[in-house]
Amino acid sequence: MKSIYDKKDLEKFLTKQGYGYRDLRRARRLLFREFEGLESIPEAETVLPKLDKEFQTSFLKLISRIDSNIDGATKLLFETYDGRQIETVILRIATGRTSICVSSQVGCSEKCTFCATGAMGFLRNLTYNEILDQVVHAGRILQEEDRKLRNIVFMGMGEPLRNYENLEQALNRLLDGSTFQFVHKFITISSSGLPDLMLKFSKAFPQVGVALSLNAADDKTRLQVMPINERFPMATLRKVLEEMEGIRQSGVMIEYIMFDKVNDSLEDAKNVAEFLKGLDVHINLIPYNPDLSDVKGFNASDPENILAFQNHLKEAGYKVTRRFSLGQDIAAACGQLANNDEDKLN
Repeated sequence: MKSIYDKKDLEKFLTKQGYGYRDLRRARRLLFREFEGLESIPEAETVLPKLDKEFQTSFLKLISRIDSNIDGATKLLFETYDGRQIETVILRIATGRTSICVSSQVGCSEKCTFCATGAMGFLRNLTYNEILDQVVHAGRILQEEDRKLRNIVFMGMGEPLRNYENLEQALNRLLDGSTFQFVHKFITISSSGLPDLMLKFSKAFPQVGVALSLNAADDKTRLQVMPINERFPMATLRKVLEEMEGIRQSGVMIEYIMFDKVNDSLEDAKNVAEFLKGLDVHINLIPYNPDLSDVKGFNASDPENILAFQNHLKEAGYKVTRRFSLGQDIAAACGQLANNDEDKLN
């Protein structure tokens, strides 16, 4: 069957049903920007029975919704056509901004030792339809709350660049001015550090945000938390960051998860400053979020250590933000996504 997210097929079908230019524009706006649902499009009562015969209109089944009791996070658990489960997180920032954290794979192949998703192993890539369905489900929830979805971050389950083709197809639709119409600078993909694919992505989407999960100041420590460092050590990452600066229209985000007595010393801060010297970057410091099993042997850095780390980087001339993770009480924060349903959380 055809996909509801394939614009040419959908518009060809609607044109055959008598839709003119204004009706097509209205249908696109209602479906992809206002998330009103198919029942809201013009002549829905006569068009939908025919459309259902030709188009697949849903690609994920919502299994559960869990809302945080302490902040504005909501975790959505979905089931795919083949019975796999993935998670998506809605983040309602105190400033009023709304974001969603989208998954790109079922599980993850990178096996970062601090991450619950990595412990699942890799099962399969998500299709671009499954990626877009996460956006639509979240958009409808926010629309019912009279909120507008602004930011999309590919920081959920999986390594987005390992699913490059589907990521590319999803982004092309999300950025299309006649469909979803999201703004380039409000979309960010996060990578564990795949040099060739980071460069390829930057050439294809120079305005879309890129975040590198660095998480260490030296190769030995990074290998301890991120096995990928064995293939792509920090010297290689430094080189690709330099190449990306000549391509991208904005700097790269550096994500640095802080572990107590692992990577949070003042010496580590000095090494990070030296590694990033001369690069246009914004550094996010993220306290480690233990998963529900809490068996990985990591602890979050002391707030005083984080502050000292932050201050040193600022004194060195870097833009630094200390991130406060939402959704920790529902296992929806960074590194916690692992298909944990409500029964496991209670």
